[in-house]
Amino acid sequence: MGFYDCRCMLTGVSVDFVGATAVVLRCTSEGYEPITLGLSGEYDGYGKIVGIPKDRNTERVLDYFSRQSRSGRFTAKFLPQDDDPVVFDDHFDVDALVDLIENSWSLSGEEYFTILPLAVLDGDALVFSAIAQPIWDAIAASEPGEASLEAAFGDAAVPREIYGGHLSDVEPQLRELAAVNAFVRSRGLRWAPPADPAQRYPTEMGEQRGEDENAEFVARARREYRDNPALLAGLDAYERRLRE
Repeated sequence: MGFYDCRCMLTGVSVDFVGATAVVLRCTSEGYEPITLGLSGEYDGYGKIVGIPKDRNTERVLDYFSRQSRSGRFTAKFLPQDDDPVVFDDHFDVDALVDLIENSWSLSGEEYFTILPLAVLDGDALVFSAIAQPIWDAIAASEPGEASLEAAFGDAAVPREIYGGHLSDVEPQLRELAAVNAFVRSRGLRWAPPADPAQRYPTEMGEQRGEDENAEFVARARREYRDNPALLAGLDAYERRLRE
């Protein structure tokens, strides 16, 4: 897969040049289930979120997947034809983990969408969502959510394995995800990876967008969220960041 633009799960605007937050999702029979708090970085143009800073959240995520890799619950390969799974070592960081997970959907090809079993936890494939950073920040700041696993993740079991006993270390991120999760539910949206055609604002694999087309995405988002001051403020911040 070559260079392509990626659209925000919540608004449909491009995440190019503005930063993005990824949330790792577990593919279940009922849909995509968030299992990590937000991982914020820059979109690299090839489907990946990179430059994710080290913090207590990334420490918990890496520690969890490292342990599950050793136990056999989590397995990952870079390519379908690889015979041996990736081994976590001292040089493996959260960028590399997100890279592995991204392959699960981006390597399926431009003509169709499927999820390859390249990053698998307990038999379920993993993917991630992508939300433009100014949009994430605006929602998180508008009405901070409750700092609880229930508010952020519902009754999902994996987040409790990752963060249980360490909630005070990740309280700001818990509040952020709780706010975004509440927004997703209230707007009839759903968590999904960028290329899933069944979501409201799917990324078309291989497509590159010009300024005029992205301006249309912004205008559409403003119409759809004209009753939401926080989201409109996020779009204002988004356009300012594009101009910088």
